[in-house]
Amino acid sequence: MHETYKHVMPMRSDPHHSSNWVAQLAATVLTVGSIGIMLGWHLHLVPPDGWIKAWIASNSHVMLAMALTGLSLWLQLHPNRFAVASINRTVRVLAQILAVLAILLSLVSLANISLVVDAVVDPLLRKWDLEDYTLQKNSMPLLSALCILLSASSLLFLDWKNKKNHYASEYCAAMVAAVMCIPLIGLLFNAHALMEVAPTPLPFLILSLGILFSRPTHPLMAVLFSNAPGGRLLRGVLPATLLLLVALDLVGKWGAAQGFYSHDMISPLVMLVGGGLLLILFWRAALLLNHEYGGRLQGEAVLAKANDLIRSVSDCTTDAIYVKDQKGCLIFANPAALKVLDRDLPSALGRTSIELFTDPMAAAIIETNNQAVLSSRKSQAVEVTLATVDGLRTFYSTTAPWLGERGEILGTVGIATDITDRKHTEDALKAHEVQLEALVEARTDEVRELIGHLETMREEEKRALARELHDDLGSSLTALNMHLAILFQQIPNDASITERTVQIKALLSSVTATTRRIQNGLRPDKLDIFGIKTAIADQAQDFENYTGVPCATSLPDEEVKYSTEVEISLFRMVQEALNNIAKHAKATHVDVILDEDDESIYLTVRDNGVGMSSETLPYHAAHGLRGMRERATYLGGRIDVVSDLGAGTKIQVVLPKPPVATVQPVDQAVKHSL
Repeated sequence: MHETYKHVMPMRSDPHHSSNWVAQLAATVLTVGSIGIMLGWHLHLVPPDGWIKAWIASNSHVMLAMALTGLSLWLQLHPNRFAVASINRTVRVLAQILAVLAILLSLVSLANISLVVDAVVDPLLRKWDLEDYTLQKNSMPLLSALCILLSASSLLFLDWKNKKNHYASEYCAAMVAAVMCIPLIGLLFNAHALMEVAPTPLPFLILSLGILFSRPTHPLMAVLFSNAPGGRLLRGVLPATLLLLVALDLVGKWGAAQGFYSHDMISPLVMLVGGGLLLILFWRAALLLNHEYGGRLQGEAVLAKANDLIRSVSDCTTDAIYVKDQKGCLIFANPAALKVLDRDLPSALGRTSIELFTDPMAAAIIETNNQAVLSSRKSQAVEVTLATVDGLRTFYSTTAPWLGERGEILGTVGIATDITDRKHTEDALKAHEVQLEALVEARTDEVRELIGHLETMREEEKRALARELHDDLGSSLTALNMHLAILFQQIPNDASITERTVQIKALLSSVTATTRRIQNGLRPDKLDIFGIKTAIADQAQDFENYTGVPCATSLPDEEVKYSTEVEISLFRMVQEALNNIAKHAKATHVDVILDEDDESIYLTVRDNGVGMSSETLPYHAAHGLRGMRERATYLGGRIDVVSDLGAGTKIQVVLPKPPVATVQPVDQAVKHSL
């Protein structure tokens, strides 16, 4: 559709670029030529005798007026040629002052006040010896003075127009050109009566053409420069017709002078040949117009079909489609948009968003989005909720810039989609997701409580089993050791019996040590009796003795006492971390740090071993770390693991500080037995 339409109606060229050079040339020729003639006269560069000196003397005021009007025209060719507005205003005022001077010069000649001027000015000129450098007074002919008055008035009011958009400057300049064509035709055809109308027609023609071509967008010149059939007919047929008439007349006179035919045959031959040539010329113009009219009809048919298709799409769609101008006023809306506005098309056109919507906040959002599109020249999208006849509805509105053929922005085009149902579905899904998250969180808390309960029960079982090992098996082993000591004292001192006695004592010591190790593994008595500091220090010492890796501890100076759950969890996490270091880290040094403040307990275990990759660390599936994380989470804390290949591993546990537990008195007998 667009390609066909462009073929039928080609893009209109900018008239400023196609005609400005004519106005510039006219202004330059008038200004330079007039000033040059006057300087040549004042500097005595013109021969004292001859028709040139006489012509300049008789037309001195005309030359001065042409210089003033040419310079005024040149200054007004580009109203905004400078970037600073104040400079443009100054240049415009200067041009108008020059036009006023030309008007005054013409009025002096028209008022015929030369006697007053002579009486006042001549004594001064004679006193200062300036008579040879002044223009002759009252030397402007009547018609030239009138044309100067019209031309200068045109320059003074070049951009003024009435309420019907008619420019007086165009009509004045056209009138001057028409009048000056009279002596020009007389010059071409040697008609002395026409030549006496104005002695200098050419400068006036140049000035009037410069004024007309300086404003090609004014109505008269816009017809000439338009791409419509009338404009092309004026540009093509009218100059050819005028040249044809002049050429036929000159050829007819030349033929009569050569004796090819008598003077009486000039008019019939010119009419016959001119009529035939004009018939061919206008017939060809008619064919071109008919061809263009046919193409235009074809383009209009294609355009009408495309418009019907676009209208069908816009009328049948459920999305609201709208178009706004640069001021944000609505210039098009499809039925869906009118339904949202609850208006008919005539009452909606020409109104802004603030006038169309009752909700000022929604109108402000739409207007802000529209201004953002106009300023950025990029599409913008926004969600807005409007009160419609169907209740509150949410729309997703996409607004794009509407650009002209030359890239200028003409307004905005928008499409608004009703997403109310989708928003309700999304809200329902979000509510369901929130419920699921709450349910999962509740189930996770229950599982965590169950895991914590299981850990507590397991620790209690370990504690009970360790207590039984200590109370039953330990006491039995102690009694057995005492009975065997008495028995060994009563056995005779025999070498074979002595060797067997040594083996029995070694076996009994091994069983006792194994029992104590199993008991400490199940539940270290030092944790219950001496607290977490002693238990961690003892565990670090056991690690150092077992692996040979130095294990330094940093513990609070003051005595600390936490709840049983916190202490056993801290101990187990230290135990698990040291076990992992012993199995995998290949470390040469380990630090165990326990610290606290008013709110939290901090446990840090770090080594200088091989470490783990930071990329695979979040996905590390070690059961020991999982167990430590579950213990910390159950107590309301967290665990952070920082590691990298070759940089060791740092495990930091942060637990909320529980209330201080009541310290139970320690059984001195049990303490003594340990």
